[in-house]
Amino acid sequence: MLKERNILAEGDDLMLTYEYLIEKLNQSGIDETISRRLIEEYEEVKKAYFIDDYEEVIKHAGKFSEAILALIENKISGEIVNLDKIRFDEICKKIESLQKPTAKEEILTLAIPRVSRSVYTLRSKKDIVHVKTVDPDFIDAYYCAAACDWMLAEIVLLLLEFSEEEAKNLIESVFEKRLPIVEKFEDGTVIILRKDLPRSDEILVILYYFYPKRLSNQELARTAKIDKANLSKYLQRLEKDKLIHRTIRGNKLTRLGIKYVEEKILTKI
Repeated sequence: MLKERNILAEGDDLMLTYEYLIEKLNQSGIDETISRRLIEEYEEVKKAYFIDDYEEVIKHAGKFSEAILALIENKISGEIVNLDKIRFDEICKKIESLQKPTAKEEILTLAIPRVSRSVYTLRSKKDIVHVKTVDPDFIDAYYCAAACDWMLAEIVLLLLEFSEEEAKNLIESVFEKRLPIVEKFEDGTVIILRKDLPRSDEILVILYYFYPKRLSNQELARTAKIDKANLSKYLQRLEKDKLIHRTIRGNKLTRLGIKYVEEKILTKI
């Protein structure tokens, strides 16, 4: 299920949802069926990657690659490609053969198709020989998820004409989770709906909700409604327990922190 339309302005930060992104793509001239398929497959890639389902990541990344070629073709020629009967190699070669008078066309009709081809190849050739000392699905899924992030970010930059900083904030906000114990309001306020959670667990849930975005101490203090002095104490404990990673840019869950939230908190909803 796609998120409901919601865009917020908080300083220079824009908060984007999948539905809003579909709307903006449609306004740029993209057929709704194509834009919706693209974003749906992207959502499936991110959901699968977050729970370490690497085969599903690769599968949906391949479908995302098909959809992004259909989107580029639709934007350039106006043709509405049948998403269920895409001839990947044919449409990819057609797009790559187009003239590229500007850097924008170079990225749109060469760089993105080539990245999409690499992702599609991984999905189509899963019997390829890999180094046996590592999990091949993890390596492939890591690349596929990152490639989908990059391709979608470029589409946002090229077709929707956002600045790089706006595009970064928009893409980050798409990553936000929908959790039954978290309610977000139109002013950006986030409330944890469980009354029995200790403060440290509330902080972890908030970081989980916004993952993979880092939250500054100021953002955390505002969201969790904790004064900065007490927040610092909680963060020090969580860092000591290796549940969060702290830098000058902010705070982010570790894999151990993600596991804690999913197994110790969300299972008790």
